[in-house]
Amino acid sequence: MSRLMILQILTSLSPGGAERLVLDMMPRFNPDAFDVRLAILLDDQRALDVYGHQGRAVDVFDMRGMGAPASLLALRHYVRQSAPDVIHAHMFHPLVAAAIATVGMRRPPALCFTSHCNELAFPPLRSAIVRALRGCRAADIVFVEGQHPSLNADNVVVIPNGVDVPPTEPVRTPWQPDGPVQLVSIGRLADQKDPLGLIRIMATIDNPHVKLDFYGEGPLEAEMRDLIAQLNLGGRVRLKGLSRDVRAVMSRADIMVMPSKFEGMPMAMLEAGSEAMPVIATPVGANARILGTDRGTITEAATFGSALVRMIADPAAALAAGQRLRRYVEDHHSITATTRMHETVYRQIAHTKAPCIHTKNGVLIGREADRGIGQ
Repeated sequence: MSRLMILQILTSLSPGGAERLVLDMMPRFNPDAFDVRLAILLDDQRALDVYGHQGRAVDVFDMRGMGAPASLLALRHYVRQSAPDVIHAHMFHPLVAAAIATVGMRRPPALCFTSHCNELAFPPLRSAIVRALRGCRAADIVFVEGQHPSLNADNVVVIPNGVDVPPTEPVRTPWQPDGPVQLVSIGRLADQKDPLGLIRIMATIDNPHVKLDFYGEGPLEAEMRDLIAQLNLGGRVRLKGLSRDVRAVMSRADIMVMPSKFEGMPMAMLEAGSEAMPVIATPVGANARILGTDRGTITEAATFGSALVRMIADPAAALAAGQRLRRYVEDHHSITATTRMHETVYRQIAHTKAPCIHTKNGVLIGREADRGIGQ
């Protein structure tokens, strides 16, 4: 049997959760059954270095500025020549680019879409476009049941994100409640993650031995530095930039803090779980599902600071929750299992070339099947 050709399209390879997931899956696809290729729409490939995927072949169709029409034509030519069986568009811009690049083709590839976020991340115009393109999509992949149902195509598959889980559980040393205690935030320095709010929370914690390191880059970096100086937190809050070894950062820190305003299924939380790390987060996206009632602390933004103080005061309980989180991630969020689930979807939709007018195609996933793969 010939291999199925799968084209993965991302906006860019800037460091982030979606980029990490796709890159980590790439070498795990069965090479005897799949020819999987990767394309991006902005020429930013830093994630290859940050996440240890140097040498990965990437096709670039840079759609910035005046070059966008030519790049769209180049993408269309690439699709015609390579004839993928499936295009998997990750996030909004790749979905639009894939739909435009394949419009009018007599035998278009099956189109699959993953948003990597919840509905709050889509302003009204983007939401309308995603809904308008539902008929083009053979399947949508979501992280959890009920994720942005108003945006989804008829065929919806639930596949949780996955991470690499070390075979041996890390040994974590309890901190002393009166310090030192090292907090860490890993993610883009953007409003979604609410780093400014986290800095303000640090100013309310009356313990000079509690310190916070941010790992990431983003548009709020300058404003964060100004706020740190304004609140005299220079000795307690540091901006560390990108890390090429997130697991090492987690092994040195005590608690991961995630006061996000919205999320999909954050890779950083799953990685923290694989390291048995205590986590405190807001109840957005899949956070509450991952942490449950006893695998970490879920709290609203208004009570985040007080909940964090209670967590710091009871290291034994926090570390026990981290151990339970690790077992949960090992059982439900293996990167290998996630990759196999994607392969199953690709096989099922590869020969259902859906035009931009939806027709029932008999794929045994989605609303008609009641339950998606991986549930």
